[in-house]
Amino acid sequence: MESKSTHQNTLSLQALADALHRNWFNGVLLGLGIYILFFKNISIQFNLNSIEQPVAVAEQGLVPSFGQMLPASYKAEKRTNSQQNVSQIKWDTRQPEDFPNLTFVLNDNYAERHHVRPEVKEAVNAKVEAYLEQYKMLAISEMEDYGVPASITLAQGLLESNAGESLLARESNNHFGIKCKRQCRGCTCRNYSDDDIYDMFRVFWDAKESFRAHSELLNGERYQHLHRLRISDYKGWARGLKKAGYATDKAYADKLIRIIEKLDLTRFDRLGA
Repeated sequence: MESKSTHQNTLSLQALADALHRNWFNGVLLGLGIYILFFKNISIQFNLNSIEQPVAVAEQGLVPSFGQMLPASYKAEKRTNSQQNVSQIKWDTRQPEDFPNLTFVLNDNYAERHHVRPEVKEAVNAKVEAYLEQYKMLAISEMEDYGVPASITLAQGLLESNAGESLLARESNNHFGIKCKRQCRGCTCRNYSDDDIYDMFRVFWDAKESFRAHSELLNGERYQHLHRLRISDYKGWARGLKKAGYATDKAYADKLIRIIEKLDLTRFDRLGA
């Protein structure tokens, strides 16, 4: 019995060896598949975990855990790509003097849409800031004496005079487009449109005189109802001026409100409170 059993076992082992010999290639493939399926899954999970490290680590080119190194050139490549994008922009060739000084105050994203160079935008906006710096205390003083919000005075001055660079402001110190009356005793008037007498504009000795004339104008009967509004109600003042006929521009009130909000001109109202 033992001899027969031993002989059968020998035959079985021989058959298994023959089978392995015939199918060794398939066996190698099967083993490789098991290895990839199991061990590479672990590797992939490790890589995903390392990618979830803080962005700061990646940008600094530091080595994450498990030795999975992010490219050390990551930050440099990002910067280079950004520089290439900027260099490919077709920039607007206009200079600061080619823009009305309130262009970028009244028009959001104008510079970005038209590819105006940042330095040009900064130069134009610097003129607006210079105007505010020069006349803010004068506007506050007029508010204290005549009750016209400094924010309204400054917004009108900026808009009417193109931040002090209009022909009327430069040659006549007229910052508010104040016209001559039919009978203007002691007034000097000048015509800028080669039209009739009703388009004659006041000439002032200096900007201070122009600001005072503006305060007096807004204390006249035509605008008296505005003084029932609070100093802080710049929207009411702006709309009231338009309704009373200060300007013919349909968007006049909206422009004043935009200027006040964009430049935070109500801070000057609070300074005089």
